Amino acid sequence: MSLSDLIILLIAVFFSINMGAPSFAGSFATAYGSRALNRWRAGGLFLILSLAGGLVFGRAVANTLSRGIIPVDFLTAQAVLIILSAATLSLFVANVMHIPQSTSLSTIAAICGVGLFHRDINWGTIAFLAVCWVVSTVLSFLCIYFSAKYFYPPRKGNFWVYERIVNHRGRLKTFVILTSCYKAFAQGTNNVANAVGPLAAAGILDVQPGLWVMGLCFGLGAFTFSGPLKTSGDKIIPLGLLTATIINFVSGTITIIASKLGVPLPTVIVYTVAIFAIGSIKDGIITTMEKPVTRKTFFNWCINPMITLAVSYGLSMLFLYRN
Repeated sequence: MSLSDLIILLIAVFFSINMGAPSFAGSFATAYGSRALNRWRAGGLFLILSLAGGLVFGRAVANTLSRGIIPVDFLTAQAVLIILSAATLSLFVANVMHIPQSTSLSTIAAICGVGLFHRDINWGTIAFLAVCWVVSTVLSFLCIYFSAKYFYPPRKGNFWVYERIVNHRGRLKTFVILTSCYKAFAQGTNNVANAVGPLAAAGILDVQPGLWVMGLCFGLGAFTFSGPLKTSGDKIIPLGLLTATIINFVSGTITIIASKLGVPLPTVIVYTVAIFAIGSIKDGIITTMEKPVTRKTFFNWCINPMITLAVSYGLSMLFLYRN
C-alpha cells in the first residue's frame, strides 16, 4: 500500500467515525431519550449490530456508490481523497453543531462534486435516489404520525393499550431496546457503505474487507460525538417508550428495504422526521416547526450537502485533470 493510499484510508477511518455519531443517534436516541439505556451500553450494542448489518446487506449500497453515480474511471485515488475529505468536513461540522446529518447525502454530494468537474453525472440515478429519499421521508412521517395518533392522547378507544402495554414499563423497556438494536443493524446495512464504496472503486480496499474495517470504525463513532444523540433524544421532543418502539421499527424497516435495493438512504433524516411527527402530535405541527432546534436542523439538511458539493468541486478544480 502506497503512502497516498494509507492517507486516504486514514481519512476514511475518520469519516466512518464521524458517520457513526449521527447514525448512533438515529438508532439509540429513542432508548437514550426514554432512559431505557445509558450511552455506553447503547454504544456497545450499536458497534456490534451496525457491523453485522454492514456485513450482511452493505454490498449493494457500496456498489451503487462505487459505480452508479459517476463513471468508475473518475474515481481515482486523488478523487476519492477529495470525496472523503469533503464529506468528512461536512459531517464533522454537523457533529460539532450537534445536528444529526445524513451521511449518505454528504457522500453523494461529494461524489457529485467530482462528477460535476468531469461534466459526467448519472442524473437518472440521482433522480431515482431523490424520489426514494422523498418517498421514504414522507412515508416515515405519515406512518409515525397516524400510528402514534391512535395511541396519543389516552381516550376510551385506545385505553386498552395503556392497560395492557404502556403500564408495563419493564416490558416496554425491553421492546425499545430490541427495536433500537434492530435500527442499529439497519443503519449498518446502509451507512457503512458510504466509506467503502469510493475506496472499492479506487482499488484501495475490496468491498468485503472494507465493510469489516469501516464497520468497526463506524461503530466507534458511538463513543465520540454526543451532540447528535442529545439533540435527537432530548431537544426535539422527549420520547416515551411506546413511541420509541414504533419509531425504531418503522425507520429500521424502511432502511433495510432501501439497503436491499442498493439505495443510499438519508437514514438520520428518516429517523429525525419520525421524531418531528411525534412532536407534531404532542405540541402541534406549527409549534414543532418553530422550535429553534427544528429550524437549525432543517437549515443544515438543506445547506450542508450544497456546501459539500461546492467543496468537492473546488478541490477537483485544484487537484484533478479533466479527461
